[in-house]
Amino acid sequence: MPRSSMAALAVFASAAAVTASLALTGCGMEASPMPPSLKLPEPVTDLSGSRAGNDVTLHWTMPKRDTEKVMLKGEQHAVICRHLADGPCQRAGEILVAPQAKASYTDHLPADLVSGQARLLVYTVELKNHAGKDAGPSNKVYLAAGEAPARVQNLDAHTSADGILLTWTQQPGSATFRIHRELVTDPKAKAVKPDETAGTPAPDQQTLELTIEDKGKALDRDAALDHTYKYEVDRVAHSSFSGHDIETTSAPSATVTLDARDVFPPHTPTDLQAVPDADAGSVDLSWSPNTDADIAGYRVYRRDAGSSTAPVRISPAAADAVVSPSFRDTTAKPGQRYIYSVSAIDHDGNESTRSAEVEEGLPQP
Repeated sequence: MPRSSMAALAVFASAAAVTASLALTGCGMEASPMPPSLKLPEPVTDLSGSRAGNDVTLHWTMPKRDTEKVMLKGEQHAVICRHLADGPCQRAGEILVAPQAKASYTDHLPADLVSGQARLLVYTVELKNHAGKDAGPSNKVYLAAGEAPARVQNLDAHTSADGILLTWTQQPGSATFRIHRELVTDPKAKAVKPDETAGTPAPDQQTLELTIEDKGKALDRDAALDHTYKYEVDRVAHSSFSGHDIETTSAPSATVTLDARDVFPPHTPTDLQAVPDADAGSVDLSWSPNTDADIAGYRVYRRDAGSSTAPVRISPAAADAVVSPSFRDTTAKPGQRYIYSVSAIDHDGNESTRSAEVEEGLPQP
């Protein structure tokens, strides 16, 4: 065999040996097979809930990853568990919810849980994988079974000079009431300047709570007149189990809407005084300022002394023309005596009764 052929054969054999060695080495380095992913959703951590009437409403946020920190895909199977104290899970319901979604569920309590004395209810949520397994329950929510407070019946609302009076059908005994007030905004309403309002309205939504003897009424002194409100009223009961303070409310009352127009006149002006000014040829009037929040101005009236005729308005026609508690009568005639009185008027055009009268006149020159 020629020397060149023998050299080529040697090179080929060496390459084949290296290839075989690499192949053997690769087989020896293969990793162990990974176990299949369980795809267990992370447990819910922010479960919250409340009971109103015979319904329990739960809210929570769905996780976005499983326990292996892999992003969840598709809707997840949520099981709502209802426990009597430390008892086992009673499946109250099951729903499918997308990852990261805000979830809610309403449990309509069965008849045996809405009668009798209060007793502990515990709720959890379990998120199941495709095999029905879970990574553990959510945090616990503590509520109460038993009879709920009676629903407020025949709720009504009326405007009064002191605020908005709410009335309902009375029940004997004391109770805690929660009043929900919502300011209704009319998109067609004309914008009102702050200094033209009958007081500043409360926030758009507000909850007021009071514990009183149930006399079938309550006065909302904080509501501003000349606004429209919606009201709901709930009765509230409290119980305690193993250090957990639990609240149960009645089913919501009917909603009532009230256009709280101001039809109430301001207070009558006081301390009217009249002083003649012969040099100026006038009678100067002054009185104590009216302290009503929605005062717009004053009206000045006059009649001839010794006459039974009705007083005639002598101030300008504009409702708020006399904005300060004083007025100068430049039409008074020397030698003539007059009877003066003053009324107050608010921004809704409501006029008070006239003040006590005073008599005065200009002397003859």
